[in-house]
Amino acid sequence: MQAAVKQYQIGNLSLELESRPGVFPPSAHGQYFAQSILFRPHTTVLDIGTGAGILAVTAALHGAQVTATDVVPASLELTQANAIRNGVFIDVQHGPFFANLTGSFDQIVANLPQEIVVPEKEKLSADDAIAIDGGERGNHLLIALLEQAPRHMHKHSELWLPVHTLSDFQDTLRAALTNFNVRIHAIGDLPVKPFVTQNIDFYRELNEQGVIRIFNQQGTWYSQVWVVVLTKR
Repeated sequence: MQAAVKQYQIGNLSLELESRPGVFPPSAHGQYFAQSILFRPHTTVLDIGTGAGILAVTAALHGAQVTATDVVPASLELTQANAIRNGVFIDVQHGPFFANLTGSFDQIVANLPQEIVVPEKEKLSADDAIAIDGGERGNHLLIALLEQAPRHMHKHSELWLPVHTLSDFQDTLRAALTNFNVRIHAIGDLPVKPFVTQNIDFYRELNEQGVIRIFNQQGTWYSQVWVVVLTKR
């Protein structure tokens, strides 16, 4: 069977990424995040929760030394395959967050599941759930990452995160501000995923409560992605 390969344009870079069953392909949100990050040559980059490897491959094409982690072995296999496809090398490590890695990195990027999904999980496939379900408030993985990250950052390290407003983004930002210097690098308005529009009453109630932020423009529902850069205080 021929591999499913798609072209992605990230800035002035053209990537070819293969997709495989069991690995969530780059979403519009992930592509926006990849477009926003300022990768630099001759730096060490860690991509946490690499998925299909769009961030890791992009960083490597910019000349960075890249390590990628994921809890799904199929994701690591696909990231390695996509690295070879694009003529770069990526060191992959199995495990959550920093796996068993030690030391610090110049740049840490993480596009983690951080959305509140409908309580009826059966409305999502298992693959979709593991890729987008961020827990009851949508941000439990981000909060855990914020606790661990300082141990792998030096005084000039940058932690780049997309903060989705389909989660309790205000709680995430408060947690970030507690221990980091926080800079907002970009804000993008992107259409919500189909599971949101299919269960819009659930999400409109969360919106009215101020937990999430979604809005309707000309019949299309949108959420926002805030790309933030964190440095140690």
